[in-house]
Amino acid sequence: MKQRRYPKLPALAFLVTAFMGAAPVWAETPSAKEPPATVRKTEEGLHFDVPPDWPIEKRGGVIGPIPIEEYLGRKFQALTSQLQALEQRFNGFDVRLRVMEEEMKKQKQGLRSGGEPAQPE
Repeated sequence: MKQRRYPKLPALAFLVTAFMGAAPVWAETPSAKEPPATVRKTEEGLHFDVPPDWPIEKRGGVIGPIPIEEYLGRKFQALTSQLQALEQRFNGFDVRLRVMEEEMKKQKQGLRSGGEPAQPE
């Protein structure tokens, strides 16, 4: 007669918690330094769990979060403006670098054609 072999208790407990949807002990917990993923906003007695920067508005007599397309459009618009600001800064650095390179070339040419290098004081 063949005996049935059952998995050991810890392995069985792991499988049961995995199938029940319980988070394992080693699951990552959010850091206290990170802002919450969602906050509860209340408008006229209605509660909404949304990201902190997601506006709640009344449109057509209905109160609720703005549509996701509009929310994401605002996010992308903010990113676009940040990228443009960074691009302007980068272009400013590029111009200043080119001016410095030209000055260095002029100094090197001056040293070669002038004969004597300038003496430090």
